[in-house]
Amino acid sequence: MLADLQTGVFAGRAMVRETARAYVSGEDRRIAPSATKLFCTEMVGTVAGLAVQVHGGAGHMREIPVERIYRDVRLLRLYEGTSEIQRLIIGGGLVRAASA
Repeated sequence: MLADLQTGVFAGRAMVRETARAYVSGEDRRIAPSATKLFCTEMVGTVAGLAVQVHGGAGHMREIPVERIYRDVRLLRLYEGTSEIQRLIIGGGLVRAASA
């Protein structure tokens, strides 16, 4: 589990860097940011969920920091557009690009 989580963290960091480069250069200011936000927020949800699992029953106790992280991560999926909205932005952008 830890190897998979670390791989997701590396992938997210690479996406953020590439998206920032494309944004600054004006190449992509719509699809890449939405795809990156979608991937990273879903990945952090996965990471937090597995962190709770790794801690076992203690992962659900309020005294353990991972429990609060697990609760807080849910807000990341809502802030600046839900995952569903990000999917709509990405899909709409791909359709527009294909018909251009």
